[in-house]
Amino acid sequence: MIQKAVETQADALILDLEDATAPEQKLEARATVTRLLRETDFRGKDVFVRINTVSSKLGLDDAREAVAAGVQGIVIPKTEDHDTVNSIAAILRSKWKKTDIGASPKILCLLETSRGVLAARELAEVDDLVSGLIFGSADLSREIGCHPTEDEHELLYARSHILMAARAAGVSAYDSPHFVINDPDGLRRRCTEARNLGYDGKALIHPSHIDTVNQIFKPSAEQIEDAERLVAAMEAAHAERLGVILHEGRMVDQVHLDSARKLIERSKLYTANKV
Repeated sequence: MIQKAVETQADALILDLEDATAPEQKLEARATVTRLLRETDFRGKDVFVRINTVSSKLGLDDAREAVAAGVQGIVIPKTEDHDTVNSIAAILRSKWKKTDIGASPKILCLLETSRGVLAARELAEVDDLVSGLIFGSADLSREIGCHPTEDEHELLYARSHILMAARAAGVSAYDSPHFVINDPDGLRRRCTEARNLGYDGKALIHPSHIDTVNQIFKPSAEQIEDAERLVAAMEAAHAERLGVILHEGRMVDQVHLDSARKLIERSKLYTANKV
């Protein structure tokens, strides 16, 4: 599965040692992942290892061995406190300082408990290696006793809170997977809702979902053209010392300019097959 994943159009891969691995296979799975990290050409994709919980006997060792094998990204499951993030950041920096591994290492905090959701902003700001927050709807629903309906409106508060925390901290926000594999309409609807809320992307559990997610979260050609026209108009206005203008029938100012520039930069990331 790992080798096949390299061939997909996913922007990043998460090699999962936690929930996707049977308890009796944890050590074997770790050995497989570290071996493949050393042997596999991931073709420029960002690669993360989702470790076991740091509170378990496995989590920190998962991180140490994955980082020693060259991984630059760690997904921390059930993130709830500063100490957990600090311990993983220290492990990443121990490798980063000793060798030239290119870009800065990254931490993604998976928020899937009530404590984690409520501490979202603090966790996003613990260390500058934290590059994003991931919403974990399945574990959170189980913990709080929630029974989500088809569109998970029952989880709107948690989903919105994590997004707000990510934006306040200046990091990315990724929505939880759509767990029904053969449900293209549901997947499209859920992706659209997450995008409209403001999420940057979505975690996936099946390669058949990749094209739909990329299509919905990638800015369209029309959106890019609109943004480029707005940027040009505002830059011309600034040259005339104007801060607010009427552009294509609506009033626009610095806020709209910032949003347009952000959309253009985001489109460039997709062109480079990076999120």
